[in-house]
Amino acid sequence: MVKLLLFVLIAFVAFKLFRKPEDLKKVREEAAPKPLETAVDPVTGTYVSKDTEFKVKLYDKVYYFDSKDSMDKFIAQKTGENDETVS
Repeated sequence: MVKLLLFVLIAFVAFKLFRKPEDLKKVREEAAPKPLETAVDPVTGTYVSKDTEFKVKLYDKVYYFDSKDSMDKFIAQKTGENDETVS
């Protein structure tokens, strides 16, 4: 029984020591945090994550917003409902 436990321990240590570098690199890449993509809200000028639920596609460009109010102001300005200008 002791021989079996000793063999398992040696096998485990050998596996850890002689592991391929590609395996370690893959583990590190999976553990690393992914960079957050951001865009500027055209109404407020704040930075917003691109995974926000408040976004509008106008022609071929996507606009991202920090709130529903900001998105509504932008849509109103683009459709001509308001005389406000978007900076």
